[in-house]
Amino acid sequence: NEDATVYPGASEICDGQDNDCDGSMNADEVDDDGDGWLLCEGDCDDTDDDLNLDDADGDLWTSCDGDCDDDDAAANLDDADGDGFDTCGDDEVDPDCDDTSDDVFPGAAEVCDGVDNDCDGVTDGIDADGDGHSPEECGGADCDDTDADVHPDATEVCDGEDNDCDGVTDDVDVDGDGHPPDDCGGDDCDDNNPNINPDEPENCDDGLDNDCDGDFDGFDIECEDEGDDDTTGDDDDCRCRSDVARRSPAPFQMTALAALLGLALLRRRSR
Repeated sequence: NEDATVYPGASEICDGQDNDCDGSMNADEVDDDGDGWLLCEGDCDDTDDDLNLDDADGDLWTSCDGDCDDDDAAANLDDADGDGFDTCGDDEVDPDCDDTSDDVFPGAAEVCDGVDNDCDGVTDGIDADGDGHSPEECGGADCDDTDADVHPDATEVCDGEDNDCDGVTDDVDVDGDGHPPDDCGGDDCDDNNPNINPDEPENCDDGLDNDCDGDFDGFDIECEDEGDDDTTGDDDDCRCRSDVARRSPAPFQMTALAALLGLALLRRRSR
């Protein structure tokens, strides 16, 4: 052997030879996967010929760098887009999910561009107000991404906002009678009672303003055909007693008026 590094007692070096002539080589000098690279040369996996130190495209990356198993090798990764992040990352820095764009890296500002800018695994995952809903302009359903109280799951309140993003401002109807309350610009005078709204008939014996007209007809029902029997029928001429009092004098008033007229006539005749 003309190799000066091979002789009995020589030190073993990483050259794939039995340098000390003892009939065996160190295990890390055997190219088990046949990729032309030895473990002692930095081959990161000598059972996989796709993982080796061959920089085939000259970009300063090797397949061993790319597997991110070797911290020293990973330190040599090329930050192709110059954003300060490579695809391996390390214990303190997350990996770059796209090393071809310097607008894409861990911690980048998310924008509506169809790209996962901040490498969190969510494309266009913008939620500026933190209410759990992305804005409409990014394909979400939040109609105001600056207000955490405005989103599709919000409760509608009387604040001049379309809180639940249904397209209607202050669309409040607590009692579900189809009429928003008057303090929200509606016409329901009692939004806690579904039997009180402008479409309800007036009930003359419940002390309530059923039809929200401002007139509390809290009196018994009087029917001309049936008398004051608190009953109504299809043929009865019925109205609230309060209305009767306003529309015609009560019987005792008519009697008193007739008596006064009689006395006046008697006095005139006696003269």
